[in-house]
Amino acid sequence: MSQKIEDKVEKDPGNVTLFRTGNFFVHAFAPQVKTGSLQRTGGSTTILERIRWTSAEKRRLVAAQTRLLPQLETANAALRQEITIPLALESLVVALAIFITLVVQAINIFNYPAYTAAEGDPMASAWALLHGQITPSVYTYNQPPLGWIQIAAWVQLTGGIASFGNAINSGRVFMLVLAAASSLLLYLITSRLSGSRSAALLAMIIYALTPLSLVYRREVLVDNIGTFWLLLSLCLITTGKSKSSTFVMAAAALGIASLTLDNFLLFLPAMLYAVWLYATPFQRKFSLLTFLYIVLVVFSAYVLLALLRGELFPPGVLPGDTKPHMSLIGALIQKWQTSVAPEQFAATWSTWIQTGGLFLLAGLVAMGINVLGGTVNRFQLLAVLLAATYSIILLVSHVVYPFSIVPLLPFMALNIALALNTPLRWLTRKIGFDLARALLCFILIGALVPASIQQALPLLAPDAALPQQQALLWMRDNAPRNAVVITPSYLYSDLRQPGSMGVGTGQPFSHVYIYTDVTSDSQIAYGQLKGNWQRIHYLIVDAAMLKDITSGEQYALLNEAYHHGVLRAAYGSKNDGTLIQIYQVILT
Repeated sequence: MSQKIEDKVEKDPGNVTLFRTGNFFVHAFAPQVKTGSLQRTGGSTTILERIRWTSAEKRRLVAAQTRLLPQLETANAALRQEITIPLALESLVVALAIFITLVVQAINIFNYPAYTAAEGDPMASAWALLHGQITPSVYTYNQPPLGWIQIAAWVQLTGGIASFGNAINSGRVFMLVLAAASSLLLYLITSRLSGSRSAALLAMIIYALTPLSLVYRREVLVDNIGTFWLLLSLCLITTGKSKSSTFVMAAAALGIASLTLDNFLLFLPAMLYAVWLYATPFQRKFSLLTFLYIVLVVFSAYVLLALLRGELFPPGVLPGDTKPHMSLIGALIQKWQTSVAPEQFAATWSTWIQTGGLFLLAGLVAMGINVLGGTVNRFQLLAVLLAATYSIILLVSHVVYPFSIVPLLPFMALNIALALNTPLRWLTRKIGFDLARALLCFILIGALVPASIQQALPLLAPDAALPQQQALLWMRDNAPRNAVVITPSYLYSDLRQPGSMGVGTGQPFSHVYIYTDVTSDSQIAYGQLKGNWQRIHYLIVDAAMLKDITSGEQYALLNEAYHHGVLRAAYGSKNDGTLIQIYQVILT
C-alpha cells in the first residue's frame, strides 16, 4: 500500500477506496455518528431530529460516491456494434418485402395448381357448416372441425363462397392473407431469437419464396391455417417479455392450432421449452403449468364435441350401445392401425426434392450447425427442436402427402437464418460494428429474390385448374338441376351454392354427392341412392376418382354407373394429369 493511502487510512480508517480499476471500484464509508441528543437513550430524541439527521447523512454519502465515480467514456460502446434503425424504416422494409412475396405468390393463383381433394374437403365442409352440418355427410372425426370453421367465417366476412368466382378461389384468397401474416410472424420470431433484423428479413424471404411455399401456401389447406396459429403462439412467447398474459394467449393459440390440425398438439414439448427459455426464473414453474393446462383445456373441446354427440367411444364399448356410429377414439385407432405406405412416402419425397431440394438440403445442414451452436446458444437449439419435431411427425405418419410439408417450411427457414447469422456475427465482431454482417445478409437476399422468382415462375405458369372450371361451366349449361351428380369434393360447393361458377343465376343442384361419401355414409348409399346405380345421372371423373372407383370394391356402385355412362365432355390432358370427364349414366 502506498504512503498516500496509508496516511489516508490513518486519518479516516472508515473512508477509503479498497480497490479500483478503469470502470470498477470498492469504497468503504464510515458513517458519521451524531453526538448529543441522538445518543441519548430512553427515547428522548424527537422524530423530527432523526429524520433531519438521516437525510443529511444520506446526502453526504451520495456526494462522496459521486466524487469517487470512475471516469467513463461518453460514447456508448453498444452503438459501435448495433446499428439503430428507426421503427418506421424497419416497418417500411418489412412491408415492402411482404408485398413483393405476395405479388409473386398471387401470380396465377386461381389457375395453379389444379384443384385437389385436399382443398375440396375443407371447402365442402365449410359450405355444409353454413347450412347446419359439420360435413356434407357423416362426420368421421378424421380431423377437428375448427379448420373449416375458420374458412366458413372467412366466407361470411367476404360476402359468400363465390365472392372470387368459385369456392376454391375464395379459399385461396384466404390462404394469401394467412401467408402474409405467417411471414410477418416468422420475421418477429427470427428477430427475437437471433437478435438481428437482417437475419429475420432473410428468414422471411427464404420462407416466402422457396418453390415449396409458392406452391403449397396458396392451396386451401388446414395445414396452412394451423401453421399460422402455431407461429402466432411462438411469436407471443418470444416477444411477450415474460408476461403471464402473453403466455396465456400463446397457449390458447397453440390449442387453436391443435384443433385445426390435431398433429400440432405434438409441438407441445417444444413450445414448453420455449416458455422455459423466455419465462423469468421466479415465474417459470407457474408459466409452464399454466401453458400446459390451457393448451389441454382448449384441445379438450374436441373431446367434448364427441362426448356431447355420444360419439366418443366406439359402438359396443359402453353397455347398451349397439347402434352403429362414428367415434373419436375409433377414428384415432383406425388412423394408427393404417398400414404404412413406403411407396407413397417415396413418391412424396421425390416431389419435395424436385420442387425444393436445395431448400431442404440447406435446412438439414443448418439444423446440424444449430445443434452444435445450441451448446452455447439455447435459442438455436429451440429452432432445431421445432424443425425436428415436425420431421419426426412426418417420418412416423402412415400417410404423407406432398402438402404435408407445409408446417415444416417456416422452421427450416428459421434454422437457415440462424445458422448463417451466428458465424457472420462472430466474423464481424472484430470489425467493431454490425454493418458488415447486415450487408452480407442483404447481399444474400438480393441474390435469393430474383433466383427464387426465376425458378418459381415456370411452376406457376400453367392453367392446371382451367379444365375443372370448364367442367363446372358445362354442368351449369347442360345438366338438369334435379339430376343426381357424383363429383370430386373440389366441385361440390360450386354445384350447391347459388351464384357460384357451377350454378350461375339458376337454381343450385339439389342432389350432389362427393364420391368418397357414397362409401363412408350409408345414408347416401342406401338412403338416397337405394343401393341402385340407376339412380345416378352424372359422374364427373378425374384421374384420382377414376382410379378409386375402378379398383376399390367399396366403389362397386359407382363402378357400375361408370360402365353404363356415356362421355359427354372432356377437358384437359391425360399426359399432365389434368383430364376431367363428364359421363351421363344411360339407363338400360
